[in-house]
Amino acid sequence: MEKLSVTELQHVSPESVGINSSAIKAFIDEINEKKLGLQSFTVVRNDKVCAQGFFKPYAKEYPHVLYSMSKSVTSTAIGFAVNEGLISLDDKVADFFPEYASAKKPKNQQLTVRMLLTMRSDKRITVLDEKGGTDWIKNFFDAGFIAKPDTKFNYISENTFMLSAILSKVTGMSMLDYLNERMFKPLGIEKPFWEKDGAGNNVAGWGLYMKSEDLAKFFLPYIHEGKWIDGTQLVPAEWVKEATAKQTDSVKDGFIDNMCGYGYQFWRNPAPNSYRCDGLFGQRCFMFPDYNALVVLNSGESEDYKIMKVFWKHFPKCFKENPLPENDIAHKALLKAVEACHVEDLAATPRNAETERKISGRTIKCRTNVNTSVVSISVVQMLYNKPAKINEMKFDFTDDCLKFTWKEKDEYNTIDVGMDGEYRMSEIRLKDLHYHAYSKAAWQPDGTLKLWIRPIETAHVRKFTFKFRNNGTVRVINEMSPTFQELAIYNFTFTGKPIKRKSTENFVKSAVENIGLLYIEPDFTGKFAD
Repeated sequence: MEKLSVTELQHVSPESVGINSSAIKAFIDEINEKKLGLQSFTVVRNDKVCAQGFFKPYAKEYPHVLYSMSKSVTSTAIGFAVNEGLISLDDKVADFFPEYASAKKPKNQQLTVRMLLTMRSDKRITVLDEKGGTDWIKNFFDAGFIAKPDTKFNYISENTFMLSAILSKVTGMSMLDYLNERMFKPLGIEKPFWEKDGAGNNVAGWGLYMKSEDLAKFFLPYIHEGKWIDGTQLVPAEWVKEATAKQTDSVKDGFIDNMCGYGYQFWRNPAPNSYRCDGLFGQRCFMFPDYNALVVLNSGESEDYKIMKVFWKHFPKCFKENPLPENDIAHKALLKAVEACHVEDLAATPRNAETERKISGRTIKCRTNVNTSVVSISVVQMLYNKPAKINEMKFDFTDDCLKFTWKEKDEYNTIDVGMDGEYRMSEIRLKDLHYHAYSKAAWQPDGTLKLWIRPIETAHVRKFTFKFRNNGTVRVINEMSPTFQELAIYNFTFTGKPIKRKSTENFVKSAVENIGLLYIEPDFTGKFAD
C-alpha cells in the first residue's frame, strides 16, 4: 500500500478534545513528586495529539525501546497473514519447520499458532537461556514443557518469536518488511529498527524501537475497528476485535492490570472495554475506544506498576464527553510543567585537575565477564549478536568535557561526556545496535569519578563510579538504573506470585545485589597499561 494522503496527527489543546489541561498536569506532577521513571508520554483524543512530553534528555525525534510492546506489533502482522489466507490459527507450528527433528516430538506436534498468540504453549523457556549465536527455532523445539500444551497461560517471549519465524516462512520476507508495506509506509512511519536472530527473523517479542507519536499512529486503528482517521481500512476489523478480546485468563494474583485476561498479544485492562500493549520497565500503549482515546507511555521504571497506579488514578476519568472552553492559564501551566520534566540527573562539581593530569590519555586494561557492557543486560541478554565484555577504557580530559573511550570485545567507541553540567551527545555502535548516548561525568568529594551514559533509545542509564588507587589499579562500581533488585520484585508480581512481606522483599533484593549482580552486571577492576 502506498503512503496515505493524511498521515500526520494534528496537535491541539486538551480542552478542545474534552480534557482539562489541569488533569494531565496533575498526572505529571504526581509522577514527578513520586520520582517515578516516566520518560515520555503522548495523549491522543479524537485522533488528535492533545498532550505530549519528553523528560530531558529524551526527545520526540528518537525512537524508544519497546520491549514486549513489540508483541502487539507482531500480532498485527499475524492478523494480516490470517486475513490473506497465509496462516490459520489452528495450523500446527511444527508443520512449518519439518527440517527440525525435535519438532516431531509428540508435544511439539500439538502446538498451534493460536497457542503461541495466547501464551499457552506451556514451553519451559526462560530469559536466562542463551541466545548468542544459537539457533532459536531449534532451541524452542528442544525445550521441555511445564505442562501439556494449552493447559494454562505461561508468558514467554519465545512464543512470539516463533510467530515471526512462521511469518517469514510463509511470506519469504522478514516481519519488518512485511509490515512496512502494510502499516509503516502507509502511515508515513520511517521503517524502524527491529533486532533479528541469526537467520534474519525479527525477534518479534521484543527488540523493536519506535517513536512515541509513531506508536500512537500505529495503534490508532485499534480504537477504530482497524480504520485510519481518513476511513481507510488498515488492520482487518475482525482481527482487531479478536486480538483485543479476552482469549485466555492470565494470572490470578499480583497487580490488577495483569489479572484481566490476555488476547492475541494484547492485554485487557481493568477499565471496561479497554486494552493495551505492554512492555518491560513501563512501556505502554493504552487504548480506550469508548472514549476515542489512546495514551502512549515510555518509561524506565523496574516496578512499573507504580507508574500504572498513578495512571489509573487520572485516566480515563479525565476524558469528558464534549469539548471544554479553552483555558489559557491551565494550558500554559501544563506546558511549563512538561518543559521542566527531566530524568534523574548528575550535578556538575568542581574539576579535579591533579587526578585528570595523572590519568588522561592512559589506557586501562580491564577483566570483566561476558555480560559487562555500557548497554543494559536486559538488552544484551536477548541478542543473537552480542556486544559486552568490556576490556579496555581511556579518559581524555578537555576544558569542558571528557572523551571516554572503551572497548567491548573487538569494538571501540568514543563518546563526549559533559563535565559542566550539560549533556554531550555521541553516537555509539555495538554489534547491531546504534544508539545516541547522552553523557555526563562529575568528580565526587571522595576523589571518585562518576560517569553516567544514557543511550537515549533505551530505558536505561549506565552508572560507572571509578576509584583510582595509588597502586595503578582502578576499581569500577558498575550500576544500572532502573535496578535489577527492583526488577526481581516486579517479576514476582508480574507472574502472579507477589511478595507479600517487606522482609521477604528485602531478602530478595539483597540476594540479587550480593549474588545475582556478581554474574549479571558485576563491579570490576582495571589497571593502567603503562
